[in-house]
Amino acid sequence: MIVKEHITDVFFDLDHTIYDFDKNSALTFKAIFTEMELIGVDDFMTHFKPINDSYWERFSKEEISRDFLRYGRLKDTFDAIDVKINDDHIYYIADEFIGKLPNHNHVFDGAYETLDVLKNNYRLHIITNGPDSVQEKKLKNANLTAYFQTITNSELAGVKKPHPGIFQHALTTANTKAENSLMIGDNINADVHGALNVGMQAIWFNEFKLENTIGVAEVQQLNQLLDIL
Repeated sequence: MIVKEHITDVFFDLDHTIYDFDKNSALTFKAIFTEMELIGVDDFMTHFKPINDSYWERFSKEEISRDFLRYGRLKDTFDAIDVKINDDHIYYIADEFIGKLPNHNHVFDGAYETLDVLKNNYRLHIITNGPDSVQEKKLKNANLTAYFQTITNSELAGVKKPHPGIFQHALTTANTKAENSLMIGDNINADVHGALNVGMQAIWFNEFKLENTIGVAEVQQLNQLLDIL
């Protein structure tokens, strides 16, 4: 149960929480594959999502580098759909994907309406493991920048969620305390456990209605936050 009486600051994850990474990724890959005359994007995306999630989990645990993530998730996906492609083309697609992804700016249903209400009652912030320049472009192109007073990313903090350091960095930057703060994100480990471990409250954005085994507060749609906060 969320105790909202002392909450002054609400922190959001960006990708998969506000920014619809899967939809925007599919549109980006479609544009790149059309240019390169490669296979259709639907079969690719079916395999890309779980592979990408796995690579990001390893990245958050400091097991792999960002460059390895960007190459490996593509190589493994092409292998999974049995498409032969050389490394030069994989590196080209990886670069094009990062460059073109912010051109697509779909957000989850209810995002703007929810943020419009919350900004009147709380100070809003972002904590993301995504790279600084890319996340900044996503926020700007999706008309989200004005909602958030601070934006903390893993490059600035020097560590990634769920490391306590990135949350402490975000709290310091926001000039607030953990006991007055709440985190909302889609990743149980990086967002929810990461926040809880530094004394923040947390809400799980459980888009796919997965089993909630830890009893944390959850929403399946962003506008449900208004029933909690």
